[in-house]
Amino acid sequence: MYGGVITGLTIGLPVLDLLNCFCCGGVLLGGLLSVFFYTRDLSPEAPAMKSADALQLGALSGVFGALTGTVLQTGIVAGFGDVAREILGSMLTDTRILESLPNEVARAIEEMLAHEQSLSLPGVMGLLVIWMIVGPLFGLLGGLIGFAIFRPPQSSGIPMPGETKPSAE
Repeated sequence: MYGGVITGLTIGLPVLDLLNCFCCGGVLLGGLLSVFFYTRDLSPEAPAMKSADALQLGALSGVFGALTGTVLQTGIVAGFGDVAREILGSMLTDTRILESLPNEVARAIEEMLAHEQSLSLPGVMGLLVIWMIVGPLFGLLGGLIGFAIFRPPQSSGIPMPGETKPSAE
């Protein structure tokens, strides 16, 4: 649930949703953190975590994040307007990035930013469908990355760094 909330926040909040411009970084982070929180709460007598468990955690994080992010983003757009579009438009004009782009590209971006998007049921449902596909896919990847980082070391008989090998007495 924690990973899903983090994913939902990165999907729904106007400034944090820019993380998802970097290959769905916020969704990856949610999947990774879901594995972290899960492994942190494991008791010593619990069975060892498997990669399939991490995949499930990442996918569930993506699904929960898609739901919470869509609800959050819809509420923000309904209450305050399309804040993300306004922030992006001001960033592009303040940094003069549009001036360095080809005229056709700059004109297309300006037209896109100029049109206020209305809040409609088909638009919200389309957003939810897109995130219900993208969220679990990138959540899976984040779960696997989290598994590689946070899983306990396997006992292979080879001592880990800083570990002393027991003597055969």
